Parts: sequence; C-alpha cells; structure tokens
Amino acid sequence: MSAAPILPLKLEEVVFAAGGQLIIDRVTLDIAAGPSTIILGANGAGKSVLMRLMHGLLEPTSGSLRWSERDRRRARRRQAMVFQRPIMLRRSALANVLFALELAGIAGAEREAQGLAALDEVGLRPLAHRPARVLSGGEQQRLALARAWALHPEVLFLDEPTASLDPGATREIETIIKAFDAAGTKIVMATHNLGQARRLGDEVVYLQAGRVVERAPVGRFFSKPATAEAAAFIKGEVPCRILTLSLLLACAPAHGQQKFITLASTTSTEQSGLFKHLLPIFERKTGIQVRVVAVGTGQALDMGRRGDADVALVHDKAAEEKLAAEGWYVDRRDVMYNDFVVVGPKSDPARARGADTALALRKISEKKAAFASRGDRSGTHAAELRLWQIAGIDPAAGKGSWYRETGSGMGPTLNTASAMNAYALSDRGTWLSFKNRGELTILVEGDKRLFNQYGVMLVNPAKHPHVKKAEALAFMDWLVSAEGQKAIADYRISGEQLFFPDAGKT
Repeated sequence: MSAAPILPLKLEEVVFAAGGQLIIDRVTLDIAAGPSTIILGANGAGKSVLMRLMHGLLEPTSGSLRWSERDRRRARRRQAMVFQRPIMLRRSALANVLFALELAGIAGAEREAQGLAALDEVGLRPLAHRPARVLSGGEQQRLALARAWALHPEVLFLDEPTASLDPGATREIETIIKAFDAAGTKIVMATHNLGQARRLGDEVVYLQAGRVVERAPVGRFFSKPATAEAAAFIKGEVPCRILTLSLLLACAPAHGQQKFITLASTTSTEQSGLFKHLLPIFERKTGIQVRVVAVGTGQALDMGRRGDADVALVHDKAAEEKLAAEGWYVDRRDVMYNDFVVVGPKSDPARARGADTALALRKISEKKAAFASRGDRSGTHAAELRLWQIAGIDPAAGKGSWYRETGSGMGPTLNTASAMNAYALSDRGTWLSFKNRGELTILVEGDKRLFNQYGVMLVNPAKHPHVKKAEALAFMDWLVSAEGQKAIADYRISGEQLFFPDAGKT
C-alpha cells in the first residue's frame, strides 16, 4: 500500500524575524500537488528564507506550517531541496549520491543501482567516479539534483539553482527540472529570473519585502498582473541592483525609478575587478545603472543575440564582427586591450618557460603535462583553441587525461590549475588579481599572438525593439571618451596596469 501524500503544505500567518529584522511577514499559502510553483521576486524579497521554512531548515518566529502527513520525520524524508551553491563531499560523484541514500535508510543492495540511475537521469553517469569537487559548476549542480532525485521526493524545493551558472549550464539544469516535473514531482522553485519563471512555471507566487503580493497562473501574471508591485517588477522597476560581478542580485533602497541597462560581459572584466572601479564613475555621472551578467564571451554574445542584454563588452573580435555582419549587433567599437599569459607550475615539467606560445603548447602536449582549459566558449577559450591550432595540436585528443576542461570562468579555472599544478592560458588582468596561485607562475608572455582586444557593441534595436538604445549608447560613448579611457588606464593592482585603452586607435 502506497504512503499517503504529504501535500498540501499549509502555511498560516508565518512570520520569520532575525537580528531584529522582519524577513517573512504573515505569509499564508497552500502548496498543493500538481503544477510547478515559482516563488518569484528580487533578492532581498525573502524567497530563500521562505524556501528554508517550507523545507524545515528554519522554524517560524510565529504562525504555522503543516504537511498533510502529520509525522514531520516522514514528511521530511519525502521532500528534498537543492541550493544555489551545493556542498560537495570529498568523494566521487556517485559516492555523494550514495551517502544521501544511506542517510535515507536505503538498503546497501539497492543503493548503487538507485544512485547510478539518478546519475543517468542528469547525464553524469560517465563521471560517476570523478571527484565531485573537481566537477564544473554546472556539473556540481546537476549532481546536487541527482542526489535529491535519487530519494524519489514527492516535493523538490529549488532555491535559485542556476543563479551562478552560464547560459549553457542553465539550459541543462532547466531541462532536468522539466523532466522531474513531467515525472510527477512537485517543483517549488525560487528565482529572480523572469524568463526562467516563464519557461518553468505553471503558477507564480510573487514575493516582495517578505509578503506574498500576488499569486496567479504564469500566463496571467506576466500578461495582466493584478498588482502595481508585480507590474513594476515585470517592467524592471523594482528597486534592486545587480552586483556587477556575479549573477546575484542585491536589493537596495530606491529613490524613484532607476534607469538601467543590462551588460553582457566576460568573467575577465569581472574577476579582474575592473567593473568595481569603472561602473560607479559612470553611474554617478549619468544616473544610469549598469547591471552586469558576467559569463564567457560566447555566452555573452548569445545573450545579446537573444535580446537578453542591451550591450556587450567582450573579447573575441572575430566572433563579434561576424555577429555584427549578421545584424545581431551594431556600432562595434574597440575599447581596450591587455594580453594573455601562459601560466604553469614553477617546476615546469614541459620546459615551456620562455618559449614562444606555439612551441610551449607543443611541449606541453608532448609531455602530456596537465593543462586546465576553460572549455566554456569564452573569448579566452577561443584564443586558446586558436593557439593550439597554430601549434598544430588537437587538444581534444588529450581530453580526460592531461587536457582538462573546467567549463567555468577564468578564476575557477585558475583554481583548478593551482590545485592540479597544471598549465593554463589566462588573461593578465585576472591573473594579477588572482590570489590562490600556489606553485603557478607566468611562463610565457610577450608573444604578439597573445594580444587580447576588447570591444563594446550595441544589441541591434531593429532585431530587439526593447533594447534601451539611448542608455546603452550613453555607456558606450562614455567608455570610449577621454574620461572613460582614463578610468580604464587608472585601474591598477599593486601598481600594475591591467587594461590599456585603445579606443579610436585602429
């Protein structure tokens, strides 16, 4: 006989306060079986706290939460939660799943089959025996989903599971979530991403300042919001600010409606700290806020092509010019340059030190010395592949042995290289700001092939009429102006200049 369902989950006048601050304010809500529920709102709205209350990680300050299943221990075993940043145990991908099954009391004979089936479900079976902590960010999040799915939960809570992932990894996670939903698991997911809410949601619960402001089917919510607060959020007028250098949002007090643009850019401009220096100057001058999504150049260019950004600042000139010729972008301008460097262990097992770049890569390949590649379609990855081609080497032949693709940004790739004592190609800006160098040092630099040009371009308003052309052009004009170029030149780490302005010089 099958167990009685644990849904609906009923919240009645739930309040949660911490440190003297009211975070959840008298929320009354029924979470029923069936259609997926999206908890939507800007960061700071209380979404994550509400999810933790529903999952049972937090106790309400007042009010009540009740499952249909009155035994809370049984209810807990039949629901699971995946967080924005999953914690990976120091063991293999499969062992991470098996540990969750062991805690759930699954018999040893069943455990491995159930764990492998869960890895199959998320496409990680080939990586079952790889250490979980060396997986890319997207792979780790898929592993977290497998760990939850192995328990066959009736309800799966997802707390912004794609907030720190690039668009490619985000698509993979969304596909998995849709499959879980189709299999009958109730999905309750928190997000600030309007497009994601449309793609994955059946109904929206809109949260603002800890209160449920509106609940509606997803189509009606976006086409005819019933409240002014929801309408303002859909239009991007809610007073929140995207931290330039991550995919996270942090709300701040508003003083009227804030003009803003969305900038698709690269992890090198983020992780070098350049935007922390530049953007406050521009914003003070113009009152236009710049909300940055920092991903690989390939993903950034895709964002603009889809109309998910107003302007792109990237570093793959050939790809930029191709997309401009196809009409996806207009008004491309050179902004600045720096260079790439080949870093590697001080012991330099491949004896690459001081060689030109092509020879250094050939030596690394011949020695089969560990090399960490971003593997993420970024500008740096594109440059790396061009350099391998010049060297006459197909690095794909070494995948899984000496050639490791991280599928992540420059900082995480350098962390991987440091942990493995591996070689890597890095832009100089991120290298100079990188602290966890371990035994790594610069081995190859100064080769003209390592030149790294950055350009800015407007997403074509003829393709995407919602593009904020006037504000985006104001940002582009400022970047190439005398003031913007000086601001770029003035940015230094330990007295060393990271980027060199070159607007109008080519």
